Amino acid sequence: MKIDLHLVSWNRPKMTELVIKTLFLNTKRENFRLVVLDNGSDKETVEMLKFLYDNAKIDRLILNSENLGLEFARQDMLLNETESEYFICMDNDCLPPRIVDGRDWIERLVDLMEKYEGFAAISARTQVMIGTGNIFEEADKVGGEIVDFPHPGGSLRIMNTDAVYKTGGWDREESGRGAEERFICAKLRELGYNTGFSVKVKCLHLFGTRGDNGTDRWGYDKGLYAEDTGHSDIHHPSLINGDDPEEIERYSGKELTNGYCSYKK
Repeated sequence: MKIDLHLVSWNRPKMTELVIKTLFLNTKRENFRLVVLDNGSDKETVEMLKFLYDNAKIDRLILNSENLGLEFARQDMLLNETESEYFICMDNDCLPPRIVDGRDWIERLVDLMEKYEGFAAISARTQVMIGTGNIFEEADKVGGEIVDFPHPGGSLRIMNTDAVYKTGGWDREESGRGAEERFICAKLRELGYNTGFSVKVKCLHLFGTRGDNGTDRWGYDKGLYAEDTGHSDIHHPSLINGDDPEEIERYSGKELTNGYCSYKK
């Protein structure tokens, strides 16, 4: 069965393009249906998305004329674009990992959902956890597969469709990007479900362009406020150093990495 992938985009065209192309590089095509909802992006982003759609890299493209918020987008796709038992929330700054022993990241996340039935949401592990510290230290020592966490974000977060429907989904109006993971995961946990991160299924969280072509350290326009983007400009070495081309190449290959990194120079 194909798993519905829900990708919300808002500007950051080169980053979003890299995420989508890396998805196709690292994922078996028969395993997913990619739905992209764009929240009123600039012309460059919209033209890029239309090009990928015309070239069969997006299965369903929804173009909003304005930014209606991340939670609105998640709810719209839940109600109108979800056909599978599980669906996956994707952020447009997280690169899916390579295939391991013949199994792609979707198959591995589905395996976790079926093995740990009490979990209604499991996100892929990012290379750094800003603001939380290393929550994986003990699991790495003992070989654990999942770390329970109250609000795993949209880093390839697989979710149980029926469980999310039971909560009512993202059924509130929230301007900007909001804190959708705290809202939906709190509702799931109130119903007795667990939420958390995979220990071994990893993704690469991109951190933008080092501010060298008019963007902040998350890849957004410098003039935007944290409440607009949902990304606080807090201190962290990854935000200061920006993306590492060698790390990107491990996920995306040399050609895609060169294209993305040359854009940043």
